[in-house]
This record gives sequence, structure tokens and C-alpha cells, in this order.
Amino acid sequence: MLSTDKIRTVFPVALLLFAILCRAATFGNPLIHIDEQFYLFVGGRLLHGDLPYVQIWDRKPFGLFLLYAFFHLFGPWRFWAYQIGALLSVWGTSLVLMRMAGTIASRNGAFLAALLYIAWLNLAGGEGGQSPVFYNFLMIAAMSLVLFRLVLSNPSETVLRNTGCQAMLLVGLALQIKYSAVFEGMFLGVYLLWCHWRAGSRISAIVMDGLLWCLLALIPTLVVAAAYYAGGYGHEWLFANVNSIFLRGARTAATLKENEARLLLLTTPLLVLGCVGCGYRLKFTVTETPTLRAFGFLIPWAVCACIGVIVFGGWYTHYALPLFPPLTLLCAPLWDIPKGGRIASVLLLLCGLIMGQKDIHKHEKQHGNKAILAQMTQTMSQPKGCTFVYQGPVILYDVLPWCALTNHPFPGHFNEFAERQATGMDPHAELDHILAASPLYVVTEEPAWSEENLSIRSQLYAVLRSRYHEVYRRKQSKENTFLVVYKLNDGKP
Repeated sequence: MLSTDKIRTVFPVALLLFAILCRAATFGNPLIHIDEQFYLFVGGRLLHGDLPYVQIWDRKPFGLFLLYAFFHLFGPWRFWAYQIGALLSVWGTSLVLMRMAGTIASRNGAFLAALLYIAWLNLAGGEGGQSPVFYNFLMIAAMSLVLFRLVLSNPSETVLRNTGCQAMLLVGLALQIKYSAVFEGMFLGVYLLWCHWRAGSRISAIVMDGLLWCLLALIPTLVVAAAYYAGGYGHEWLFANVNSIFLRGARTAATLKENEARLLLLTTPLLVLGCVGCGYRLKFTVTETPTLRAFGFLIPWAVCACIGVIVFGGWYTHYALPLFPPLTLLCAPLWDIPKGGRIASVLLLLCGLIMGQKDIHKHEKQHGNKAILAQMTQTMSQPKGCTFVYQGPVILYDVLPWCALTNHPFPGHFNEFAERQATGMDPHAELDHILAASPLYVVTEEPAWSEENLSIRSQLYAVLRSRYHEVYRRKQSKENTFLVVYKLNDGKP
């Protein structure tokens, strides 16, 4: 039997080793997902003085690009840097999750919940550096402060106020990684106000602290906004970070249905088995006030996280990533159910581990790896010249000469039908402007995908057929999709 001190060492080390095992296949791969490729590219441009929303347009928060700018400082090791950063964030999240799960389950159940979180990330595209991989750590840190200092104790008004300040500042930092953290942040703010009211505080104190907490949650975003307004780019910041979000068009019903089915498939096992485990634990906690208090905090957190995903819609599979901390945490009591609980827990973990590795392999086949990127860059360096990525790996802008043909380099802002009126540019006019500069290489995928703006594709291919020829083609998946590179014909201007 291990002593308590040894367990405190063994479990964290085991979680780190398990995280490495789950993510090892992705280490050093520059082509994990187009999103993190773009974040790294923009982070690099930020180091060169280009401003997000001005020289390079996107609607992600500035803090995310600043984080990737740090990773870009590692030069040729920048892909490893952001993936190690993501690994450490996952590990940190699992450590906090295990400690929080210990309030509603046994030590072993809490450990299994932490393992489950690590494994389940791979099922939703979280094997790399998607933004929730980083902000989940900030959010669960904020939740843990409230759980241990306020929910499970009887704090003084000063402790309540200070804890709220620290937690909401963490929420504010999370918002600068991705704005969808707002729903969990709103839940936390309301819960803090309720703690104030439950403690019998004066109405004036509740109002003043509530305003202070809101301000702290907004401070990181307000600082960024103020800097842009001071530099004369306030309109650009406001449009990218606020207005453009509401200008996106709708996806087709078939695509939404498919994505929602995938999200449901990912979350249903956690929801069902979490309900089973929590129901069992609650059955025996009539007199265990701390445990009941913990459930009274953790279950509403999970509900609010689910509401956030529902409101934002089922656009992409990785939208499910913020759900995994609260849902896997609530699976911890499953381990403690006699006659089947441990078996169900282990089977759930094995399912997540095996299917997650299958998904990593599928994504590598679809997006490519370091060797594929080397093939492409070699082809596109004979000779070197300006490149336009209409559809494909945007990291090419980072490893090849960047010509700034457009301030909208993210491919989806061109080729996605839902984005046609949401980015502040006319994609037809912008495409004409790019092609008029005669980029030496054009990267695209064939055939068109289901959500593509077909009029833009027709406009592009009219030029490709007359002025370009194919120099590279790679099959991406079983669906017979191909990544294709076209080169400007000799003698063309």
C-alpha cells in the first residue's frame, strides 16, 4: 500500500506520462490542424510588427496570438514549443481536476477522472494546441479557487471578495484565449454573488463586489481594446472582435446535423455515466454537507458549459473541448460503485484512449505531417516566390516567404460560404486583387467541400486553368480529396 506522500508524487507523474502517451504521435507535427497553424503564423507576424485585425484579419482574441508569439520565439523548434505548452496545460488541468474530483469521489476515482480528461481531448481535435486546451486550465483554476475557498468553507467577507477577484481575473485571461469562455465566466460570477447573499452580506457590498468582479473579468479585453483605440485602430478591433461574430451566415442543415451528432456522440457517454456515478454518490451523502455543496457547484458548472456549446452551435468538433473538464470530473464517482463501477470506468477510459489514437492517425492522414510539409516546401522553392493558400495548410505562409498579398490569409475567410459577408472584405474583389499580383504558387483542395463558396472557387479556377499548371498533388483521405499546388506558367506576368 502506497503512503499518502508517495501517492501525491505517483499520481501527478502518472498523469504526465499518460498525457505524453496520448499526445506523443503529434509531437513535432506542423500540420495538426489549420487553426493552430494559423495561430502560430499570426504569432510570428506579431513578432515582425504586424497587428491582428489590421495587417492580418481574424476574430480570435489578441491574447491567443500573443501566446503563440511566445511559442514562435523558439524558431525552428516552435512546433515542439506550442505542443509542449499544450501538453503542460493539459497536465495542469488534469492535476486541478483530480483535486476537485476528490471532493465527490475516492482518490482513485478522482485519478481516473483526470486520466479520462486527457484521453477524451483526442476525440474532439484537442491533440494539439486548440484554444480550449489552454483556456481550460485557466477556467478550472478559477473554479477550484471558488470550490475550495468558498463552497467547502465558511469564508469571511474579505476572503470571499479576494477569491472572487482572483477567480474573475483568471476568467478574464481565459476570455483573451477564446470568447466562448464567457458562459462559464457568467456562471462563476452569478455563483459568487449567491455566495455573498448566502453569507448575509449587505446589498451595497454585494453590488460593489459584483461590479469589481465584472471589471476584473473585462480588464484584459479592455486593455487590448484601449491599446487598439489609442493606436487609431479601434474600429478594426471592434469589428473583428464583436461585429463580425454576428455577421457569419448559417451552415447547411446537413452539416449542422452531422456536427451536432458528433458532439452528441462525444458527450453522451460522459453525461450518462456521470449521471450514474453522481446519482450513486448522492444517494449516500444525506449528511455529508461538504459533498453536497461540491455537487451544488460542479453540476451547475457542467450545465452552463453545455449551454455555452449549444448557443455557439455545432460548427466544429473542437467546440466540445470546454465540456470535458466538468463532465469528466463528474464521472469520478463512477469508480466507487460496487459491482460494475470500476469496470465501466476502465472501459470508458480504454475507449477514449483507443478511439483517440485512431482519430490522431486519421487526422495525420488527412492533414499531413512533417515529411509532407517538407515535400511541399521543396516543390514550392524551385524557385521561391509568393504563395496564395486558397484552401490548405496555412503554415506554408510561415515557412515560405510571406508576401502579404492579402490581410485575410485564413483560407476559410475566402472559401467558406458562411463567411462571405462577415470578414469586412468582398471575397470576389479580394481574390481579383490577389490574382492580379500573379502569385507564383496557389494551394487548393479538390474537389470543393460541402460548405464552400462555389462562386469564389469558379473565379479562382478560371484563372488557374488559363495561367497555372499543377506541380504537386497528394491524396488526403478515403473520401478522395486532394491537396493540389499550382504554379504560374512560364512567361505569364
